[in-house]
Amino acid sequence: MTEPTVALLRDAGLIDGTPDEWYREWIRWTLASGRTPPEVVDVARHEGVSAATFAPLTGRTVWRGPDDRPYVLIDDARRARELARLTELLNGGRPGSTDPRRQRNRWSYTGLFGLNRGDAGTAVKRGALVATPEGTMMAVAGRRALRSVPNVIDWFASRGGTTWGEIYLVNGSFDDPVEVARTTVESGRRPPGSGAPSLARLLRHERVHSEQWARYGYARFIWEYVIRHDPRKPCDHPLEREAGLADGGYRC
Repeated sequence: MTEPTVALLRDAGLIDGTPDEWYREWIRWTLASGRTPPEVVDVARHEGVSAATFAPLTGRTVWRGPDDRPYVLIDDARRARELARLTELLNGGRPGSTDPRRQRNRWSYTGLFGLNRGDAGTAVKRGALVATPEGTMMAVAGRRALRSVPNVIDWFASRGGTTWGEIYLVNGSFDDPVEVARTTVESGRRPPGSGAPSLARLLRHERVHSEQWARYGYARFIWEYVIRHDPRKPCDHPLEREAGLADGGYRC
């Protein structure tokens, strides 16, 4: 169905010439999401997809899960928001509809867990940051600076990891965080410490937490998650139940 869809996009005046492989892959994943070729044309029009849209992916490290879905390694955190959005689009998503969430969680890119240093930011210093098909990010921290001093990520992530705004933080510190991120993506298995059935289901669970952060705002989310309800009882916790207990690896 890719070539007939390319023809429709060309007839609609949305592309000219020969689209590159990234553009064709976007078509494939958008069709795989259940959309018809005419609906792909509508997506291209509403999302502003052109032949140049995926140019920022050129030369970047892209890992693929067992289902061949692309994940993008973020090596310049100043472009994290752009790359997270682009990865969602490439995987057949509609980032135009999820931009309000990213905007409400914009502190994710500039605060304590943010990315304002042009690297992986404070919480994942010497770590790895990956844009996921959900339009969110996964962070893996590097080793501790001093053996007796916890990595800052160890203070803010527990059990199988914790989502802060747009960033899912894998719990723990690692000597080779890039390798941990790569093997997690390529195997499709849950990250170290998580009880989730798979990475894809875990990221779906954590994306709902990102939506909750956006819905409640920073202070109220912390109130709802940590104070109003007991985080030590996830099976009874309304925010965990909303995110999907099975997807998060909770056995109730």
